Amino acid sequence: MNQGLIPARDNNIKIWFATSTHEKRCSMSTMNNEHYDERASVIDHSEDSNPNILSEKMPENATNVDEIDSIIAQQMMKLSVEDREKVYSDVHGVKEGKKENEEMIQDGLDSMQREIEKLQHKEAYDMACTKDQKYVESRSFQLAFLRADSFDARKAAIRFVRHFQVKLDLFGEEKLVMDIVQDDLDRDTMGALYSGTGQILDTTDSAGRCIIAAVFGAPWTTRAYLQRAFYNTMMTIRDPYKQIHGYIIVVYSLAHSSQQGDASKHYTFSRISEGLPVRIEALHLCHDSPKGQVLLTVSKAAVNPSIKIRTRTHYGTNQQIMLSLAGYGIKPGTIPVGEGCKITNLDAYQQRLHQMRSIERLKEPKRQKINVPSRSDILFGKGTPFQNHHGNVQLRNMVSERYKAYAKAATKGQKMQITKEIVQTVQQNSGLFLRPDGGSWVCVEEEAARQKVSALFRSLRIRIGDT
Repeated sequence: MNQGLIPARDNNIKIWFATSTHEKRCSMSTMNNEHYDERASVIDHSEDSNPNILSEKMPENATNVDEIDSIIAQQMMKLSVEDREKVYSDVHGVKEGKKENEEMIQDGLDSMQREIEKLQHKEAYDMACTKDQKYVESRSFQLAFLRADSFDARKAAIRFVRHFQVKLDLFGEEKLVMDIVQDDLDRDTMGALYSGTGQILDTTDSAGRCIIAAVFGAPWTTRAYLQRAFYNTMMTIRDPYKQIHGYIIVVYSLAHSSQQGDASKHYTFSRISEGLPVRIEALHLCHDSPKGQVLLTVSKAAVNPSIKIRTRTHYGTNQQIMLSLAGYGIKPGTIPVGEGCKITNLDAYQQRLHQMRSIERLKEPKRQKINVPSRSDILFGKGTPFQNHHGNVQLRNMVSERYKAYAKAATKGQKMQITKEIVQTVQQNSGLFLRPDGGSWVCVEEEAARQKVSALFRSLRIRIGDT
């Protein structure tokens, strides 16, 4: 491959990088990586093993666009030509075979365990081991972290320990050794999830890598952003193909205030990737204003060195951004974001989430307390909001369909059997019978659910005047 060193001016800083015929055809975006001078030390995460990444304070220079870009460019200069070509291939979606074998996997897992034992601060990890060592030592679970760091055992060990600290911080001790499902998410997080502003897309880039798309600007709390990121990531890593091939992240930042609070939210959100089993092979930061650029600069400051050198920024209208992304293996129309950052696939995406929630309930242990009822749930309570809930409407339809059989039933036992069958039908379709409990919902006993169905039969009989 024909290579050379050429100067390029980008974002008012001068950087040098290796180029090739393929790279010359692509738009020149900001080249990002880590740094080693004194002024940059506040954002150097390369040797950091602190598990408490969500409580880190944002560095003072994280919003300084020119300084961060200058610092990152210095590290790009330190790469060999071969390493630069690898970065360009990753960023532009050039397909590369990922080779693994059983010996490599087992050696990696053994080395990772040894590295975990060397780490001093791993309280959440130790807590998880005490609760359920089998969960922690799951081979497939640990392998996802090893793949996230390209079989670097030390980095994978740090990521694994951080994962449990992040999980403890976000979901508490009770959920530490449980797979997080939608029933574990609070109301604000469910709102963020179903808004479609943070999605794992069902399409890939030109290299077959999974694409994660996120839009900042919605009024969700930092905790909601973090819980959503955790849930989305852990849901998708169940697929070994995605673990092996890596992920592409596309982030949109709306033209909104660049106040310190927003910047801090960006920083914390970007840091969570260090505790999740995801190998980010390219990070695309898209903005339509200088204020948006400042916030996305914070993301550059927050991510690790490997991601920094694989970060590209895109500025302009939505159409211009889409055309720019096309140069990196992401076809126009792939990212479901329209003008004004409107989510274009919202109905289909929400339907996919509903289906995923149903699958989760059939596979995972039933949660006794739910923050947000699903569409399939039956809600106990009086008033229009309860009666108009989708699950309650469906239950009344089932009662209507079985009314003739219920009315003809000669014995109390036969009527009871019909009500039991209806309850089972609801449960087989992942529905729960829930009553309000403070700000959340709890599952009722089987008999209470059956009595609910019986009451609907009686109400229907009175309404139609059947004596």
